[in-house]
Amino acid sequence: MSCSTGLIKKVTDSFSRPANTTAYTAGDLVANNTTPGSVVPLTFNTGRGGIRIKGASITKTDETDVSNAEFSLHLFGSSPTVGNGDNGSLSYDFSDKFADIDFATMVAATDVAWAISTGTDYNFYTAGGNLYGLIEADAAYGPASGETFSVTLIFERT
Repeated sequence: MSCSTGLIKKVTDSFSRPANTTAYTAGDLVANNTTPGSVVPLTFNTGRGGIRIKGASITKTDETDVSNAEFSLHLFGSSPTVGNGDNGSLSYDFSDKFADIDFATMVAATDVAWAISTGTDYNFYTAGGNLYGLIEADAAYGPASGETFSVTLIFERT
């Protein structure tokens, strides 16, 4: 039996996507590099031990276009190997994947576009202290050149 400490924490990571405006289709990887071997997954240092992810948020720096700005986050216990780079079909090794987090459709603020997760409650034990994430476009999305994506995980120790 495990018990919660009740202390909510958050951890954030971000990246800038390539300097192009090539539209994504549903199922494409949104990443920092177009070359598969150069893609660096998001890294969330949660510390070692049991955690419960209670929520998540995503932002992007281009708040002017939120049409079809719909994304999912795939979480892994170890750094995944991706089969394609940015704007290619999302392809990864499944060996240590433990969750998918869906985000609501983004809304515009004055400085960023943002969305929160829906129905998030995942338990995981992080032996290495880090979680890793890949972002998937869930709709045909037209990006801004070089825009920055940021993801925050909200979690508690178990």
